[in-house]
Amino acid sequence: MKRTLLFLILTTLPLSAQWRRFGSMPTHPTGFVGAGFSTPVNPAASHLDTGWNVAGGVGVTNNYFGIMLDGMCNDLGITHRALVRQGARSGDEKYWAFTINPIFHVNERGPVDFYVTGGGGIYSQVTRYRAAAGNFGPSGRDFDLISTNHIYKPGVNAGAGFSFGFGDFSRMKFFAEARYHRMFVGPSDVSMIPVTVGVRF
Repeated sequence: MKRTLLFLILTTLPLSAQWRRFGSMPTHPTGFVGAGFSTPVNPAASHLDTGWNVAGGVGVTNNYFGIMLDGMCNDLGITHRALVRQGARSGDEKYWAFTINPIFHVNERGPVDFYVTGGGGIYSQVTRYRAAAGNFGPSGRDFDLISTNHIYKPGVNAGAGFSFGFGDFSRMKFFAEARYHRMFVGPSDVSMIPVTVGVRF
């Protein structure tokens, strides 16, 4: 996997440089929206399943450099083994983040662009467990007890992606990227890799 990623980077960098349009581009507003899947990284992978993510951001950029304010949400299920240890029937962990991220483009104006980005900000972890509370009342209905815990901590991220233009006269581009996120929660920090696809504009 690492060799494949390295090969794609080394071949795309000179290719995108060949397709550069002439002239300079003034600083202009930009943004993106996307969704995809998120994979936890150990030690979080020992109690979390692969989940989904949504992300978006706004900022400014020029030919090569930009700055983005990004927001994301990751929803990861808790593994069956971890649920049994907690005596719960179901559960999940959600991770929210708002980060400031510089971004470097190889060919922002061209039909194909490779970019790298990274930064830091505030992260939130919301852990929720649902457990049976038994039968109550004359109807004998089952009720659940829900336990929710919120944590707010700093975190960092870094990643890379490709974007592909829709046409010669459109700023909209399809993109695919992967980022490594790390939330500092104590002795066992939480790490994950969201893979996101969507549209940049």
